[in-house]
Amino acid sequence: MSLASLKKLGVVAAILLAAWVIYVFRQVPHEKTPFAKATDKTEQIILTQGNHVLTLRKDSGVWKVGQEGTPFYAADAELIKPLLANLESLRIEDEITDRADRAADYDVTVDTGIRVRLLDAKQTTLGEGIFGKQAPDLAHIYFRYPDRPNVYLARGLIRGDLGRVEPNFWRSRQLIDIPETKVEGILIEAKSFKTDLVRTGTDTWTLNGQPADAGYVNALIGTFSHSHLDDFVDPSAYPNLTLEGLTYAHINVKGTDTSIDIRIGAQDSKTKRYPASAGKDMVWLSQGTLDSLLKKPSDLKSKK
Repeated sequence: MSLASLKKLGVVAAILLAAWVIYVFRQVPHEKTPFAKATDKTEQIILTQGNHVLTLRKDSGVWKVGQEGTPFYAADAELIKPLLANLESLRIEDEITDRADRAADYDVTVDTGIRVRLLDAKQTTLGEGIFGKQAPDLAHIYFRYPDRPNVYLARGLIRGDLGRVEPNFWRSRQLIDIPETKVEGILIEAKSFKTDLVRTGTDTWTLNGQPADAGYVNALIGTFSHSHLDDFVDPSAYPNLTLEGLTYAHINVKGTDTSIDIRIGAQDSKTKRYPASAGKDMVWLSQGTLDSLLKKPSDLKSKK
């Protein structure tokens, strides 16, 4: 073989080697912690599964949740905080396969996996990945970069942290979002009683026009502030449930800047919960929550 031929073979071999090195380099996850530096700058989280796309975004520092073409609602920050914290600590470990046809085995396809994308205020992608099912050891989750076929084991996050790609999963369940110090009055009306509390000073109240025990009133305000709805009513399952039909009880909480009106219906025989209106939504209240809110005048007086 001539020297020229050897040189040509050498050039071809060098090109093939370079191509192989580039290929291998692109397949190996050099970013072992793909979300490590992203969470502090995150202003938006996009969760995608199949055709379902959900957006969690900051609005004046407050997390909201919604989908394109629908209203955005207050989100539960206590669900978002651990999600971001666990994404930050996520670490890519062993490669399981580099075959694209094996993605379905680990639920990291676009239809079965949950794709997480973090964006900053300028809509720049900070981190992205598709999470599959939990690994058998329960300590790892299957993970794939959207632009690569390789499937890896990742540690630091479980499938449950990702929730569901449904707005109601992420919505805040806080029933009353008026700060305790800004509550100016509480009106509770039921068929057999009426409790009308009005603030008359920094720590003085009246109960149905008479001086009230501030200790009992403050305890009730604390209960209201920490009350949560049980779930959101599925309109398709309860098509006949209307605001006009919620006549079991009525609560109005008046704040310095706003007021919240809650109308409560009779107990549902199947779920043993009470339907109620909360803004434009129909929600469920548990028996325990309702008992803690519907206080008679006698419940706010000393038993001595």
